[in-house]
Amino acid sequence: MRKSSLILTILTLITIIAWVIFDVIHARSKVEIPTEIKNVLDPVNPNFDIKALENIP
Repeated sequence: MRKSSLILTILTLITIIAWVIFDVIHARSKVEIPTEIKNVLDPVNPNFDIKALENIP
């Protein structure tokens, strides 16, 4: 009983350490956004054309 709980504890510790390492690696990796997508993601002009809205039936 004591040996199995020790093995379980060690495996749990290894899992937690691996999880933290992979999470840090994932957080540090930088994703480069292509320029085509950057152009699409430009902010929309907040000034609405009121005349165009009034012409809608």
